[in-house]
Amino acid sequence: MIDRGEKIPFRERIEIKKRHIREFFSELRSRLKGKSVLIVCLAGVILIGILFLQNGRMISSMDKILNQAEGSVHEIYDDSKVISAYRNGDGSRLDAEDAFVLDKMTEIIDEIITDGMTDYEKEKAVYDWQQKWVTYGEEDLNPISAATDNYTPYGVLRSHNAICVGNATTFKLFMDALNIPCKIIHSTENGEHAWNVVQLDGEWYHVDVTFDGGTASRAGYAYFNVPDSIKDDGSWPWDHSEIPAANGTKYCYMLNNATECDNLYQIPEAIKKAMDDNMGFAAVTLKDRTDFNRSVADFISNSMSMENGAVYFSNAYSLGGKTVYKFEINNWNDTDDQDIPPEVTEKLTSIIDRLNGGYSEDNEEFAEEDTEDTYELTRGYK
Repeated sequence: MIDRGEKIPFRERIEIKKRHIREFFSELRSRLKGKSVLIVCLAGVILIGILFLQNGRMISSMDKILNQAEGSVHEIYDDSKVISAYRNGDGSRLDAEDAFVLDKMTEIIDEIITDGMTDYEKEKAVYDWQQKWVTYGEEDLNPISAATDNYTPYGVLRSHNAICVGNATTFKLFMDALNIPCKIIHSTENGEHAWNVVQLDGEWYHVDVTFDGGTASRAGYAYFNVPDSIKDDGSWPWDHSEIPAANGTKYCYMLNNATECDNLYQIPEAIKKAMDDNMGFAAVTLKDRTDFNRSVADFISNSMSMENGAVYFSNAYSLGGKTVYKFEINNWNDTDDQDIPPEVTEKLTSIIDRLNGGYSEDNEEFAEEDTEDTYELTRGYK
């Protein structure tokens, strides 16, 4: 059984290092008591040098913390040593962190990968594992505590917590181990974001574990095996000369799982089903596109949002010779407010209601009049 990892708080790790330093100097004073000042100085210099060598990793970590707090770009983890050890069956030359990565990766592969799986099935098994077990860095609101190793496979496999770079490097680690061609796109022009491209049956696809959520409460797949036409929207530009064109659609999850509707009046039912299945989006195709346009799509979204959650029309994509319409979904029950004190939610609700003009009986009556006009279109799925 895969454990959920452990977390040693950053502050606790620093205190451990401080305790080691104090012990060093305490031992130094006791051993050199009564010696000449010269000997004390020489011994002190030698021991301090040894101390800095032994704590080089701590110094390096502190540098990473400061750099991250200043918004520096994360380094991309090199998994070549771990992959070589995995294929050779010998991890004896790995350092402690890479040895941990090798052991955890092997354990997970043994659990989720079975004989006879296709490359796509292996890829999806890894993707599903990350969606289930890895959450987006809950410490990302604090630039100091966020400097844990959640941007490397070591940190991800240890604490099951990741930022985008950690998700991308961990996904590539598994793909490399499974001999599935995979690359990392590291976009830094508009900030920092990282994701992957994978090759299946000779065609490349984008895979963005982070954008698809990284939580077990909702199925992702909105950015699982998508082509350039979806991912290349200008938000996170990358150097196309270094990354192969991703034009594959055969394994595009959105296309293969789009609901085929006869006409626009079946779209609300498709959205409702996606909500019931706790999906993050609904994808539909239309046999008859008569009267369907952006205004109609927005009308459906606004009507569906009244009770079921927030729905908005995202875009229309040309995939595999079909036009796929994507509706983003954010269920009201998607937010886990159990960790929020009741007085906080009560105060926030009061403030938000005031900013929205309140929700009086008069407003409710107006809303009822408005929804009567939408009932025929939404067929009761308001």
